Amino acid sequence: MAEVEGSALIAQSIQREGIETLFGLAGGPIQDIMGFAPHFGVRPIGVRHEQAATFAAAAYGYVRNQVGVAVLAAGPAVSNGVTGAHVAYDNCFPLVILGGSGPQRGRYTGTFQETENVPMFKGITKMAVQVESTARIPEYMAMAFRKARTGRPGPVYLDLPSDVIQNGVDEESVRWPSNYYTDAPPGGNPDQVRRAAELLLNAERPMMIVGKGVRWSEPTAELRELIESLGMPYIASPMGRGFIPDDHLLNLGAARSAIMGNADVVLVAGSRLNWMFEFGRRFPPDAKIIHIDIEAEEIGFNRAVDVGIVGDARAVLGQILAELEGKTAGMRERAEEGPWLTSLRNQVEGNAGRIADRLNSDAKPILTHRLLHEVSQVFPRETIYSVDGQTTLATGRQVLQSYTPASRLNSGSNGCMGVGVPFAIGAKLARPDVPVVSVNGDCAFGFNAMEMETAVRCQLPIVFIINNNSGIVGGSLEAHMGLPEGYEERVATYTPDIRYDRILEAFGGYTENVTEPSEINAALQRAFQATQEGRVACVNVISDHMEVMPRSGSRGGSLMGYDR
Repeated sequence: MAEVEGSALIAQSIQREGIETLFGLAGGPIQDIMGFAPHFGVRPIGVRHEQAATFAAAAYGYVRNQVGVAVLAAGPAVSNGVTGAHVAYDNCFPLVILGGSGPQRGRYTGTFQETENVPMFKGITKMAVQVESTARIPEYMAMAFRKARTGRPGPVYLDLPSDVIQNGVDEESVRWPSNYYTDAPPGGNPDQVRRAAELLLNAERPMMIVGKGVRWSEPTAELRELIESLGMPYIASPMGRGFIPDDHLLNLGAARSAIMGNADVVLVAGSRLNWMFEFGRRFPPDAKIIHIDIEAEEIGFNRAVDVGIVGDARAVLGQILAELEGKTAGMRERAEEGPWLTSLRNQVEGNAGRIADRLNSDAKPILTHRLLHEVSQVFPRETIYSVDGQTTLATGRQVLQSYTPASRLNSGSNGCMGVGVPFAIGAKLARPDVPVVSVNGDCAFGFNAMEMETAVRCQLPIVFIINNNSGIVGGSLEAHMGLPEGYEERVATYTPDIRYDRILEAFGGYTENVTEPSEINAALQRAFQATQEGRVACVNVISDHMEVMPRSGSRGGSLMGYDR
């Protein structure tokens, strides 16, 4: 009887999940997984570093509403993927990491690249286990995908000893698991749903927070209907933007402090009350909190709730809308004329005025606000932005808008730098017909800059933009580090005005170098046109290395792009 190799079983398992792309760097013992993948209709993307493989896979899964898959060779290749698992865990991205390891028969003999991989991943995954049997590979793979995507999504690590995946089993004896997912999204407790509806109907100053967790049920219609029927303003987490378009009149994110500090009823959907929302402490002490989350342990975390609803965001929002049916007549109109929305919109207008001059500044070196304002004017509404850095990230949250679901990618809840370039690669593979723009500070860009070669080789027409302010937060961080007077060695600043565009030039891409504010728009237009013709583009913009972010108002922002 015919035998099938363990690596082929893994590739076929990925195909059976409906996944069309995996990410990795070919090496022992996993190269055969990447080799078998095209036989089953799965495209292997060979990257330049394993960290980038995990980042790109996580972004691919998020943008495509699917599980991402990264395949890592043994030893240091596996440890290179730890950061990607950490990012996926903190951001609740479904990701399956398949890591190679030495043969089981050589355990504890000092065999080549022998490493205890599973313990490394235990604290930053939903599950980390070693596959001990070739015959059980389909079972373990089904378990991994189910664990990664159900409940609160997250990463899973499977350790693959070389002899387990290189051995063969009788093809006819392979048992493929089936029917291991449920299609029924969990609804909320009816009593809690009724209490939530009552609080919303009686609120004078309601608000909603939309988090990126809504991605997995994508309740775009329900979110919009809820805010519009009540006249309820909302804000979104950085990656929760776009599920309702940012230009919706009830998006009051530009008055973030005012809305959080004065709301009397707060509906949180698909978001955690972690540091991004100041642990819920910004809300007034007597504010009523309604929290919807798929994970019960998030309810009441950091802030007591009045209504906690465990369930799928789309299902629960639909239940709330059903409770509100016929009870909201005229509420939108009354809210539009009332003091709550009026005061918030006045705050938005005032905050916008504080940065208006920066958006159109002709200052040289170029200000980050001017650069990103030009970016916002050039690329179409459906553009997916991957934004990475510190000054760049903070300014991007103020200036760049998102209009479609899963169209905003950034460093996420653990603030990981280096995600920008590989996130863009994963996003472009997930949605090849949509423009993808990767905006990076020069420090963040340096982590995975070589992945631009991956983009060229794999024919992924992305625009990479480098906000080149010659250091970490330009020179302003170094100026406040307390270095000895007269100390000349650079610590947090780099060689000035590096021509990062020439890296892509060496790979055969389209490049621009910009030093004048008046040159930005035309350079971006040409870069975008190059991608329309199938080329990868890089625009290197020399910006102000001593720029200080304005801090008053949400459009002014702190270093993390939020008002205080």
